[in-house]
Amino acid sequence: MDNIRQIKLLKDAFLVFFNNSSLLLNYRIKNDKYFVDITDLNLINATKLAILFSTRYFIQGYKKKVCWIVKDKTIKDAIFILRLSNLDCVVKEEVEELKAAV
Repeated sequence: MDNIRQIKLLKDAFLVFFNNSSLLLNYRIKNDKYFVDITDLNLINATKLAILFSTRYFIQGYKKKVCWIVKDKTIKDAIFILRLSNLDCVVKEEVEELKAAV
């Protein structure tokens, strides 16, 4: 995964342009946050994507928070190390438990 050059906000996804590739990240909006599921990424790729994306997202002037849905607490803790103000993170199991409770 290269550095992120640009992020475009589409109707239901973010289009992320890297130096040599691009990535489409689907999102859902809830409570004024974009929820993006990256549970299929490993620890290193999920952490790198979340931190690089959130930094570039802030630089580009987007206002809403991005909430990353990750597969385990280890990844959540790794992402929270930098404590970026426009970033939030939840473990997928927590999201599923909330859905079941409603």
